[in-house]
Amino acid sequence: MRSRLFIAVVALVAAAACAPPPPPTQGTPDDEVAIRGLSSKYTDAFNANDVAGMARLVSEDFECVNADGTHIRGRAAFQQMEEKAAKDRQAAGLKLTLEAPTSYVKWTSATHAVSGGPWTMAGLPAPSKGSWMAVLKKTPEGQWQITNSLVADFVEPPSADAKGKSGK
Repeated sequence: MRSRLFIAVVALVAAAACAPPPPPTQGTPDDEVAIRGLSSKYTDAFNANDVAGMARLVSEDFECVNADGTHIRGRAAFQQMEEKAAKDRQAAGLKLTLEAPTSYVKWTSATHAVSGGPWTMAGLPAPSKGSWMAVLKKTPEGQWQITNSLVADFVEPPSADAKGKSGK
């Protein structure tokens, strides 16, 4: 009886030793550097009106919902949206400069993360600041791409005078 128990314990220990290690729960320090660099690459491309450069940073299965409710699906739709926005800026004579540093990286696995931070834009009357958040994934080739994003405009809260005048 004792020998059977001993053999069973040895077999369990051997099986555990041969089991593959659990998958990593976060990326490497190099991955974090690459993720933090995405916002710089994006803002550089935006500031240069390099829509193709911006599109290369999003995945083929990219999705977002714009503030007006428009659902954008895919890299091609993202590029089309950004081409229209760039033409509108040029037609209006706007020279916008975007800054969007990465404030945080939150790992969901070794190949997926969420990042975000503030953004500011010069050359636009309002809104000129807000926050952004993106879901990122690592491609099989080791490149990080934006797969989902959300951009929020900062809205100034009403002043005390405005609250008093509204009767609330």
